[in-house]
Amino acid sequence: MTNKKLLYRLFDFFSTSPAKYRNHLISFPTDAEIVQASDAGSGDIVGFFTSNSMYEHEASRMEASAKRLGLNVHTTAVDSAGSWVRNAALKPTFLLDARKAHRGPLLYVDVDAVFHRDPWPVLKNYDCDIAVYREKGRVISATILLSDTPATLRLLEVWKERCDRDPDIWDQVVLEHILNEDSLSASPQWTVGALPSSFCWIFDRLSNKTSDGVYVEQLQASRQAKAHESRGRNKMLERREQRIEMIEAVLTPMMNANRNEKAALDAAFLDKAAS
Repeated sequence: MTNKKLLYRLFDFFSTSPAKYRNHLISFPTDAEIVQASDAGSGDIVGFFTSNSMYEHEASRMEASAKRLGLNVHTTAVDSAGSWVRNAALKPTFLLDARKAHRGPLLYVDVDAVFHRDPWPVLKNYDCDIAVYREKGRVISATILLSDTPATLRLLEVWKERCDRDPDIWDQVVLEHILNEDSLSASPQWTVGALPSSFCWIFDRLSNKTSDGVYVEQLQASRQAKAHESRGRNKMLERREQRIEMIEAVLTPMMNANRNEKAALDAAFLDKAAS
């Protein structure tokens, strides 16, 4: 099915909803519409996912969206901590390790996301230890810019310590408390930048408006992970499935190419180990 037909189908899905939903929708760029990334001022993009879970496919989609733009992206598999919230609490541990391993600016993105455009022309202008998006005052930890500073490392250490202390509290709530407490102190330890909604855009969240185009779209895998908690028709999950179908109509060739490349590398590794 063509991208245009999928877009029309998505419009049809929203046709019984208020017109404001249709006006909010932004199409996912085709290969002919993207602009390749420049190396100037760019950094690395990282994300993590739990092994043997639905998030492996989410990571494959995110990687494909980044690589077709020419972005440097690294995703890492981790063992499940037992629940969705506890897995999210692994984020500061992962980021502390990633920050130590990479030099230069580091962009963390949840793997249930896709890139529309190269984010670095915007991000290279930030001069802060950390930049996050806030929605109605709440920190959203789905996209985080981390500078290569000692203060950033210390922030990640504090965030990790608090999540380790109580892994049943959502990681972004913990981060929000840390940043809010610090901002009210007499001598704040960290400089904090504000990311626009275009770095945490959700296609059917009307409050998540953007006027500068979309850079990172969050696809809300939690809707699927928590689907068993709902009874009857789950319209939010249906909207996610429709959106993914349209996006993967564009990304599937790249996703398949990445999968074949990984299989070839795994086979070569096994052959070398056996010889």
